[in-house]
Amino acid sequence: MKAARFVKHGSPKEALEITTVPTPAPRAGQVLVRVIATAINNSDWSPVRGKPYLYRPLFDWLLPKVEIPGMELAGIMQSVASGVTTFTAGGTVFGDISEHGFGTLAKYVSVDANALLKKPVGLSFEEAREIPHALGLAAQGLQDLGKLTRERKSESMAESEE
Repeated sequence: MKAARFVKHGSPKEALEITTVPTPAPRAGQVLVRVIATAINNSDWSPVRGKPYLYRPLFDWLLPKVEIPGMELAGIMQSVASGVTTFTAGGTVFGDISEHGFGTLAKYVSVDANALLKKPVGLSFEEAREIPHALGLAAQGLQDLGKLTRERKSESMAESEE
């Protein structure tokens, strides 16, 4: 399969190489997703560029620990490994996979099923790929700066819904 592989710190032309790599095989609890849409954001790009230099100890001094960058995706599940009950092959999904690895700058990625959600029918793949990162930053801002908290339903409200 084709993938954008990290070869050295620098500009896109210097840092990434389009190459052929083996298609990953999903392990227990994972799904294999054909990536239809992905995004590049600062969390992907800073390690590739190697800047700011302050980040280098986090990502490794010479090369990032991640061979294929990319953390957001929207795509179609190709196969589902044992232990996955929430998805079936052929279903459409989206998510931020950064807590389970990277690799969305490739034709396929194997990822923990817990990193994904079913793509709403009304959203395009391009729209769905934008949600995880943008929503996460918005929620963080609302919680940290806006001091918003999750409101709990009172017992009487919960009882009236039954």
